[in-house]
Amino acid sequence: MKWYEDSTRNDKNTHQMYLALAITFSGNLLLAVGKWIAALHAGSAALHADALNSFSDVLYSITLIIGLLISIKPADLSHPHGHERFEPVVGLVISLSMGWAGIAALRESVLKLTGAPFLIEPGMPVLVLLASAAVKFLMFFSIRKIALNISNRALEAAAQDNLMDTMTSAAAAVGILLSNLFNPLADPIAGILLSAWILRTAGITFIENFNYLTGHGTSQEKLNDLRLEIESVPGVISVHQLYAEYIGTKLRLDVHIDLDGEMPLHRVHDIETEIENKMAQRGDIDHVFIHAEPLENR
Repeated sequence: MKWYEDSTRNDKNTHQMYLALAITFSGNLLLAVGKWIAALHAGSAALHADALNSFSDVLYSITLIIGLLISIKPADLSHPHGHERFEPVVGLVISLSMGWAGIAALRESVLKLTGAPFLIEPGMPVLVLLASAAVKFLMFFSIRKIALNISNRALEAAAQDNLMDTMTSAAAAVGILLSNLFNPLADPIAGILLSAWILRTAGITFIENFNYLTGHGTSQEKLNDLRLEIESVPGVISVHQLYAEYIGTKLRLDVHIDLDGEMPLHRVHDIETEIENKMAQRGDIDHVFIHAEPLENR
C-alpha cells in the first residue's frame, strides 16, 4: 500500500489568509458600529435587524481568526494529519452566529409588527443600509477570490455571509422606503423577511460544514470521475474498490487497483506515483491510500 498526503499550504496562502481575516474583521466592526448608531436614532426594525446581524459578524470574525490560525498549524503528535478540520469547525460557528442574529432580528421585527405603527424617516437609515450593502459586496468579492485561490471553505462561508448581508441590507432599505410610500408595517415585515433569509443561509452553512466534520461521502458522479481518472493511468487494468470521504474540507480516498501480477515492483511504484500526481493536481484531495492487487487473485 502507498499513500499520498496533500501539503500544499505555503507562505503565499498564509499571507492571503491574513489579508482576508483583516478585511473581514475591520469591515464587520466598522459596519456594526455604524448601523447600531443609525438604528438607535431611526428606530427601524429592519435596520436594527441588520445591525444585530453585523454584530454577529464581528463575533464570527474573531472565531474565524482563531480557528484559521489553528488550521494552518503543521501536523504534530496530537493531530498527525494536520489541523485542517478546524476549517469546518469555524464554518459551524459562523452558521450558529448567523442563526443567533436571525432569531434576534425576528423577535425584534415581530414586536414592531404587533406594536403601534411607527413611521421611519428614510434619510439616514436608507443611506446607511445602501452604504453597508456596497461595503459588504466589496468584502464578498475580495474574500471569495482569496477563498477560491487557497481552497479555504471557512473563508468561502465568510464570503457567502457577506453576500447574504449585501442582499439583506438592500432589502432593509427597500422596506424603509415602502413604509413611507405605502404602509408603516412594511418596515417590520421587511425585518421578518430578512430574518427568514438569515436563518435559511445559516441552516445551509451548518449542514455543509457538519458534513465535512462527520466524514460525509461525495457524490456518485464525482466517484465515477475519480474512477475514470485513475483507470486512465497506463498499467491500471481497473479500479475494483473506491471509497471517498471528507476529512475536513478535502477528500480522503481509499483506492484498490488491479494490476498485472507479473509486473515488476518498480513499475507498480511508478503507477502509484502517477496516480498520486493526478490526485494532487485536482486540489480537492487531501489523502490517497493506494492498494495495488494482482488481477489474477480476484
